[in-house]
Amino acid sequence: MPLPEVIVIGAMKCATSAVHAYLDAHPDIAMSPVKELNFFNGPEVAPHDDPDRWWLAGQWHRGLDWYAAQFPAGVPLHGEASPAYTQPDAPEVPGRMARVLPAVRLVYLVRDPFDRAVSQWRHHRRDGAEPRPAAEALLDPDSQYVARSRYLERLAGFLHRFDRDQLHVVVQERLLRDPAAEVPALHRHAGADPERAPAATRHRNVGGPGDPPDPALRAAFLDRVADDTAGLRDLLRDDLPEWDR
Repeated sequence: MPLPEVIVIGAMKCATSAVHAYLDAHPDIAMSPVKELNFFNGPEVAPHDDPDRWWLAGQWHRGLDWYAAQFPAGVPLHGEASPAYTQPDAPEVPGRMARVLPAVRLVYLVRDPFDRAVSQWRHHRRDGAEPRPAAEALLDPDSQYVARSRYLERLAGFLHRFDRDQLHVVVQERLLRDPAAEVPALHRHAGADPERAPAATRHRNVGGPGDPPDPALRAAFLDRVADDTAGLRDLLRDDLPEWDR
């Protein structure tokens, strides 16, 4: 059964769709045709009777045979991308993944924490799930806007169960600025030869910052993630200068 050698585990609104496409464009990598399988999320039994919506709650109950069937055969490497694997209310994911795929290579994307949160807020405004203005929503301690931008916190369960060298962190701002450097590193981490990748894989849309934010709101938000960002810099041994404005 083909099972993934590489999984993109988040973060939400950090160019996971672009990275899914970058990986899938390599001739030696077959990503799942459907993004966000969310296999390792969710209950042991089906949450309701509508299979088309099971992915929202998680699809662990479908079993390993179903998961393996999502990956095309005939290529050396397989992968998927599910940002829900690092969502704050999914503590079950790292343990399940470690049991099923102990040698898997993980990819996690980060971007300026405030920009990520604003992008998520705009996403939820468009789909009608968020009626509140930005300041009220982004600073709500019970929402996921802050929690999903606490990147080190989201990675804790994976760092506890996987070796550090199994995790490759991609900084979205660098992927946008210099894909010719970032994409080969991504392919190399997945176990593929970067020289075999077509040149077209280096020109995907990975988004960018939106309108200039309210400086006071930005400062208040970043204060809520400052300790986590400092810990991420220590983990990566990287000052992440792109985030200092």
